[in-house]
Amino acid sequence: MNIDTYIEKSPAMAALENKLRVQYLPQQRSLERQLSALDQQAGVQSGLQLERQYGPQRTLEGLRRQYETSPQAYALNRGLGDQMTRQFERLYGTSPYGSVEQNVAFNRQPGPVDFYGTVGTNIGNPNLTVGTGK
Repeated sequence: MNIDTYIEKSPAMAALENKLRVQYLPQQRSLERQLSALDQQAGVQSGLQLERQYGPQRTLEGLRRQYETSPQAYALNRGLGDQMTRQFERLYGTSPYGSVEQNVAFNRQPGPVDFYGTVGTNIGNPNLTVGTGK
């Protein structure tokens, strides 16, 4: 196509381009919005999955670090969280802890385990009686 043909067809091409843009741009925008929402949802789901997988240790680490660096901010955030919990309960009539899984809401951790028991605890004065143990 030489330059004369391009100049001659230019208004028709621009009109076609505008027609297509008017026709397909809203659809493209809606698809972009949907993809963005799906991306955001996937991010949140992977975050929840990690939290479920590794338990509360990362959250707890963050809180501990925050407490070490700024006890005032830690206390303020705890207070605001408690206040939001009460407001949610007052507004919706149910505890906010009911909307998440129990192991996430009230994370009951097992106590520390002593794998070695009493091994090596009484070396200086061992129990020499046979078969009685402790």
